[in-house]
Amino acid sequence: MKKLHYIVLFAVALFVANCDTNDDGFYNNVFTDIPNLVSIDAHSSTYNVGEKLFITTDFSRYLNENGTTIDAFKTTGATQFDFSYIIEKQATATVWEVVTVNDNQLDIVKGSAQNGSYVYGICDYNTVDETYEYRVGFPLLSAGAYRLSFGYNSDAKNLVELRSLSPAKRLFLNINSTITGLDSEGYYNFTVN
Repeated sequence: MKKLHYIVLFAVALFVANCDTNDDGFYNNVFTDIPNLVSIDAHSSTYNVGEKLFITTDFSRYLNENGTTIDAFKTTGATQFDFSYIIEKQATATVWEVVTVNDNQLDIVKGSAQNGSYVYGICDYNTVDETYEYRVGFPLLSAGAYRLSFGYNSDAKNLVELRSLSPAKRLFLNINSTITGLDSEGYYNFTVN
């Protein structure tokens, strides 16, 4: 009986030692850094009430990572990538309030978007030119000081985090993409007159 006890103890120890505590491995996540996949279509840092602030992405399924080509579509099977951003209006010197609009007020040219406490954007795969595309305009409905950031779901300050919406049992590609036009705190600051 004592021998059986040691065999069971050894088996349990072996099982526990082989448990995968790496969630990224479990969920088939891979990460890469590819700059400038998302842009703010800023004609200036000053807008007028009624204009729209457009966010755009149009990147190839063939991504260059340090001289190596990654085929995002073949690797993930994803027809969409998602990301998020937030637009805030300055209420007082130190208080910023999230700006929300109804989804039907968003000017959706390519991709799709939903607005709540942040804008949830989805880049759609275009089979004709083999790119992932998104172009959505956020309406600027009142005057004031504003800021936009891409760090709603992360602590990242100067980049956008795009994630493939891959089918089950396929690889999830997470792309960290630096973006130009942000200040040192990760904000694009602008004014609406």
